[in-house]
Amino acid sequence: MKNFLSKIENFNIQDYVLKLRKKNPFGTIISLIALIFLLSLYFTIPSFYNYENFEKEVQRKVTKDFKLNLKNISGITYLMLPSPHFLIEECDIYFSNNPNEKILKAKHLKINIFSKNLYKKEKITFKSIIINKTDLDLQFIDIKNFYNHLKNNITKPIYINNSNIFFRDQNREIISISKMKKFEYFFDFQNKSKKLNILGNLFGSNFKFNWTKDFSNPYITSSNINFKNPNLNILNEFNKENEDFIKAKTKIIFLINKLDLIYKFNQDSIELIDDKSNKINHSKLIGKIKLDPFFFDLNLILSGIRIETLLNNLFLSLHKANQSVNFNFNGNLKINLSEINNRLFENLIININFLEEKISLNESSLKLKKIGKINFSDPSIYQKNQKLFIKSKIKFDVENQQELYKRFLIPRQNRIDLNKVFFEVEYNVDDGNYFLSSINFKESENNQIVFYEVNNIQQLNSLISSEFKKVTLD
Repeated sequence: MKNFLSKIENFNIQDYVLKLRKKNPFGTIISLIALIFLLSLYFTIPSFYNYENFEKEVQRKVTKDFKLNLKNISGITYLMLPSPHFLIEECDIYFSNNPNEKILKAKHLKINIFSKNLYKKEKITFKSIIINKTDLDLQFIDIKNFYNHLKNNITKPIYINNSNIFFRDQNREIISISKMKKFEYFFDFQNKSKKLNILGNLFGSNFKFNWTKDFSNPYITSSNINFKNPNLNILNEFNKENEDFIKAKTKIIFLINKLDLIYKFNQDSIELIDDKSNKINHSKLIGKIKLDPFFFDLNLILSGIRIETLLNNLFLSLHKANQSVNFNFNGNLKINLSEINNRLFENLIININFLEEKISLNESSLKLKKIGKINFSDPSIYQKNQKLFIKSKIKFDVENQQELYKRFLIPRQNRIDLNKVFFEVEYNVDDGNYFLSSINFKESENNQIVFYEVNNIQQLNSLISSEFKKVTLD
């Protein structure tokens, strides 16, 4: 029986049919019917197995081929279509390098098998694992374990489709939820490289992630993550020649702007280094990120970007993040925009503080060329009539009165001794319109709130001139 089944596996149906056609056309039809029956019988052989004692064999093969541990297996069945595979009704999955930390409870786990040796269950060879519609509950320790799995193991393909990733901190609080449409994890034997491909959604933005390790140069790994909205592309190259830390290079492409980073990291932190040798690219990111507990303190220096472009994309991203019920991490990000392509403004500083589920923008400022400094306080992001608005209180410190009066064409009879101006501003991100209100020359004054729409520099000049005229008339 065994020799007969082996012949079926190695049988060439095309040669057999050609020979029969030459000898006997009717015999060809009968033989094909018999052959189809025998093949169907061969592929259904595993369905007659007793799977009560097959659980340990499945566990052994999964550990050997995929470097995963399956526990609490229930309901193993064999299905022939669309291709031969085992279906496990339910099981718990662990990394083999940390068998005490469960990463997910899988339902309807599919193990594809090769058609060879189906007549003997001990010799059945696994091809790939497919998991559909599951929830991965992960912490930092799981990310570390997966990184070790990624770095050290050569496994057969693992596919996860249409699932969710719940990421938690050390207190088991949810930090974020990421939807994952496709997860492909496999070794490319033809090119001698290990690959990880992910299609998913994070904070409302679709992304595509690719990771590759070329075993012709095993110290080097590369990755690429691309977000659709905002249009952001991040390319990484990692070098693990040093045992204490990993050196890395990153190129960030945001809209038409590029940012090159050099940094090093270990299991505890990431340090972003100021590349002073780069004389061409003036944009840079420096600072430090602690991984456990997660906290970042970063300074992003940009140049040559339109202020409207930065503000629109920044506040749109912050609004999306703030709407997420699972937005829960801590850190500080300082954005310094110098060399602004604007005839009135220069040197925008935005301080973004992330504290659990809240985002603060206090202590942000904007310089007016040769005139003074605008200081923002109590800024907020909100939606009205399906449009996004940014609102903030303003304290304007006047550093050069003469330049102020000259720039805004204030007549001499309307000029006063002025050090500070207080007002509120609202910015319509969708339409690009500004609204000024509560304009005062003393902080304690509470005038009637009147909103002034400002769409261009001429309207701003007219508004400022009329406000000075009111003060001198009073």
